[in-house]
Amino acid sequence: MKRWLSLLMVVMLCVGFAAPAVQTDASSRVTVVYKGKTKSFSNKRTYAYVNNNKVKVGAQPIFMKAGCYMGPVNKLFKKSSLKVSVKSSGNTLTMQYRSNVLVMKNSSRNAVLNGQTTRMGAPAMQVTYPNGKTKWVVPLKSVCSHLGITYKLKNGVVKMKGAVNSATTSSSSTPDNSATNGQITLVLDAGHGGMDSGATGNGYREKSMTLDILLGAKRMFDNDNRFKVYYTRTSDTYPSLTDRSDLANNYNADLFVSIHINSASASAHGTETLYNSSRNTVTAKNGLTSRELATYIQRSVVATTGFTNRGLRKRTDLSVLNRTKMPACLIEYGFISNSKEAKQMNANTTRYGQELYQAIVGYLQSEGKL
Repeated sequence: MKRWLSLLMVVMLCVGFAAPAVQTDASSRVTVVYKGKTKSFSNKRTYAYVNNNKVKVGAQPIFMKAGCYMGPVNKLFKKSSLKVSVKSSGNTLTMQYRSNVLVMKNSSRNAVLNGQTTRMGAPAMQVTYPNGKTKWVVPLKSVCSHLGITYKLKNGVVKMKGAVNSATTSSSSTPDNSATNGQITLVLDAGHGGMDSGATGNGYREKSMTLDILLGAKRMFDNDNRFKVYYTRTSDTYPSLTDRSDLANNYNADLFVSIHINSASASAHGTETLYNSSRNTVTAKNGLTSRELATYIQRSVVATTGFTNRGLRKRTDLSVLNRTKMPACLIEYGFISNSKEAKQMNANTTRYGQELYQAIVGYLQSEGKL
């Protein structure tokens, strides 16, 4: 008898007096229609915290798929204090937070971040809830990580934190891509990247120099809310030439500037800027033209590098200058094949980026756009 009483006490302690588990909602599963089939997912949550404010998702509850918490885009990102810009077109979902642009496809874990292919913890999904409404849900941790939003999971509760999105001024679902209210939309392109090293010489690689120059400019643009800036890459990846021009066209950029390093013989030297003369009128926008942009940038970059001024070059055969639908130019800072110029460029990439920012600001001010 004593033995049975002892066993009963153990059971009571385990069941009745154990520390409470993480509390879930009344019904722990979420049923939705996904890809034409009814699916049931676990770990239902009806709220999350965004910037310390409780956001109730109600009829569009959070659930778990492939180990990732999936949450509704509109309620947690677009309509919350984060004010993430959201654009949906068919099977494509685009989210922009400050200078980061994340493009996802329905049912795919592959995504594109700032022109670079990346991988999500789970696929973005278009699901239909029991109330008949079809909504986008995304892997919260992956999206936050890619957009630069802090994500924490504490006691089963999702917590997201970030500044109010300063990269857009519109509250609509489509990003405000026009250069109104003093804001200019700009795309900066670091040439080559990833498997494509670009030119090499004297122990240096073009792809590394172009990226470092871009990052130097990015530090400046990040603190200037007069601009909305998109970057074709911010790490050692390779967006295709089409991806680069498409990024600018899709966001209706006002200017496109591509950063490159030249190469030829060891004696070749100097700075030059390329533009597409045959499209100078076609791509004119808001009173700006490719030739005027190239002229101002060339003068500024020569002053920065101190290299010989090789002038402007008319090029009609380059994809990023052929496909872009706005004033565009491509800078060749100097020659990596020239040991003196290569060494100087490598030592001054951050400064070159900062001066490129100043050059773009100066050009726009000279045209009365800032």
